Amino acid sequence: MMKTFLTLLFALVFSFTGLHAQTSTTPESFLEGKWSLFVKGTPQGDVTLPVRFEIKEGKLKGFYTDLETKEEKPMDTVYYENEKYVMASFIAGYDLRFVMTKKSDDSMTGSLMEMFEVEATRVKEEKESK
Repeated sequence: MMKTFLTLLFALVFSFTGLHAQTSTTPESFLEGKWSLFVKGTPQGDVTLPVRFEIKEGKLKGFYTDLETKEEKPMDTVYYENEKYVMASFIAGYDLRFVMTKKSDDSMTGSLMEMFEVEATRVKEEKESK
């Protein structure tokens, strides 16, 4: 009887441990998916930059859509540090650095080059209706 109880207890503990491991998230996983970065007040006016993030082989990778060619290009760097998301790349002839902070599950706020205000919104995938 005691052996059966211990076996059940052991199985129960490992079930909860496995469930927790599957549902736990990292700061980097928050970025996964598509986002829209809205940059206010640049010399070219307000700009919306589509971006996408993924975790591949345990490393966070970022991509932006070139506004002229509409091609997706890799960002030079993306990382999480001191509760901030930092993204940098050479875009439209400029070395650009975004520093963003999580505002909610689907939004971030921050700045571009510490000069321009940026608001980021997660792009929700539209579900196909049948």
